[in-house]
Amino acid sequence: TATPEPAKYKEAPALAELVKAGKLPPVDQRLPLDPLVVEGVEGIGTYGGVWRVAHIGANDRWDNSYYMIERIAKFSQDFTKIVPNTMKSWEWSADAKTITFHMRKGMKWSDGTPFTADDVAFWWNDVVMNDELSPTKPSRFKIAGQLATFEKVDDYTVRFIFAKPYGAFEEFLSQQTPWVPSAYMKKFHVKYADKASLDAAMKQEGVDTWTALWLAKMLDFNNPGTPVIMAWYCTNKLDAPVQIYERNPYYWKVDTAGNQLPYIDRQERTLVPDAQAILLKALAGELDYHARNIAGVANRPVLMDNREKGGYRILPTLSPGTTWGTIFFNYSHKDPVLKELFKNLDFRIALSLAIDRVEINEVMDKGTGTPSQLTCGMRSPWWKEEFRDAYAKRDLATANKLLDGLGLDKRDAEGYRLRPDGKRLSFVDSVFTAGGDAVPMNRAELVKKHLKEIGVELIPKSVDRTLWVPHVHGLEHDVADYAANLGFSGNPPIIRETFMNMEGNQHMATQWGLYAESGGTKGEEPPAEVKQLWALYDQTMAEPSGAKRNEYQIEALALWAKNIWAIGFTQEPELGRYTLAKNNFRGVPEDKPFDVETLHTSTFYFKK
Repeated sequence: TATPEPAKYKEAPALAELVKAGKLPPVDQRLPLDPLVVEGVEGIGTYGGVWRVAHIGANDRWDNSYYMIERIAKFSQDFTKIVPNTMKSWEWSADAKTITFHMRKGMKWSDGTPFTADDVAFWWNDVVMNDELSPTKPSRFKIAGQLATFEKVDDYTVRFIFAKPYGAFEEFLSQQTPWVPSAYMKKFHVKYADKASLDAAMKQEGVDTWTALWLAKMLDFNNPGTPVIMAWYCTNKLDAPVQIYERNPYYWKVDTAGNQLPYIDRQERTLVPDAQAILLKALAGELDYHARNIAGVANRPVLMDNREKGGYRILPTLSPGTTWGTIFFNYSHKDPVLKELFKNLDFRIALSLAIDRVEINEVMDKGTGTPSQLTCGMRSPWWKEEFRDAYAKRDLATANKLLDGLGLDKRDAEGYRLRPDGKRLSFVDSVFTAGGDAVPMNRAELVKKHLKEIGVELIPKSVDRTLWVPHVHGLEHDVADYAANLGFSGNPPIIRETFMNMEGNQHMATQWGLYAESGGTKGEEPPAEVKQLWALYDQTMAEPSGAKRNEYQIEALALWAKNIWAIGFTQEPELGRYTLAKNNFRGVPEDKPFDVETLHTSTFYFKK
């Protein structure tokens, strides 16, 4: 007999044993013809080990979905470009209206069934276009309010056609999973399953409608039967004392030496009662790589103090740079005096110059935050120092001069300025609060003190988070106080609703957003400088070049710095963003910050 050809790829010992027993095909047959080759952060890893994490209840699955889910693409390590992940490649038409994706031939789901264009076609034709399953169509597959059309070119090629140029669609690829395991899910779709089988499945699942059955079966993090393309698949449900994820034998990535990934055998998620229990497990060295419910400034000292005892290290994570404490103005206020003042740039500049961000940082964040105007996150490709400092350094003399120049030079007996109609210049700050947290109100009280020094009365009013959104979106506020950022690494500015003011469901200028959404038939027409921002948005959305899109977004951030449509106080402390990793848990960056959107968790491994 002929000598068998040596295997092109290598695999985990546990999988090799299954191949020998005839329970799995050889590794070369399980991998696609062109697997994604991933270079590990610390080179070639070793097989084996159990990745231990913890969670609180069935809804606490953030780390799973964030660390394990596989999307069309990922960001490069420096976040300046999009690189392929599940899809092998793509290209745009010359007019940037059509994007064609090329899939990996031979790629498979975790149950061994082929992952092909049929899975994308099924998602589009039978999920997206089914109004029962998708009454609202995916917004990222729309441009100018028009939904894309879809074409299956062949078994491994699909195409989306947009009504207008949409180069910025690439920015959203790291968030998209436009496919469904069609061979499996057709059993639960009314179009394909016979009524008796569907009824029996509904009864077994304990639901009354086929759509509820569908949603239950689509929960690949809580349904052991659902095939996945992730590195590990669940074998039991989230409410189990320990939820177990086993290695996917058909995973489609290899390292640079041809070893099939992942290195780690399984993940075990222990169910615990609260965040304190997770912290205690971390301190005891019982978590291998974990951030959820423990990362934050408050826990950092105790976690740092117990590193040697727990046998772990603390690794920094790129911060989104959220500005906790952001003032949103009601630009459609029913009071014409306040409306005109809020729309006046000199008035907004005066308020911003009066705020003592250094004091806010010292009092609220113990000096660990960064005094900053509302802008994008630091260490993102779009951040500039001048954006951070725009009208952000306290200058009471200039603030007073600006207000005097607006005709607000008369004051009452308590030193507060008078409006043109003789009333005190006063407005209520609707502060987003939750669960008895006193921090937002304490911060607002500091701002109240600062504005009093320039004769402006701010009245902080606590509004519970369940009421804050309808209160603000219903235009019942004077100004509102919550959090915001204008983009961060892995989350470009154009993804942020507030950044472009073009959606009616965002916290700032909802009527401007409604005007944009409706093409000018609803809402309120914004001023010229906002339309200038919108023009940049349109350019960014149409531009097929990632470098050029970055340039446009920086221009838009410069407009934000010039106009400060919302006022920020301080960016969150970077010290609060970190991940715990056991000392023998390797393959994760230590020499520089990272964000999960760039990570290939399948290259994590235990050092032996």
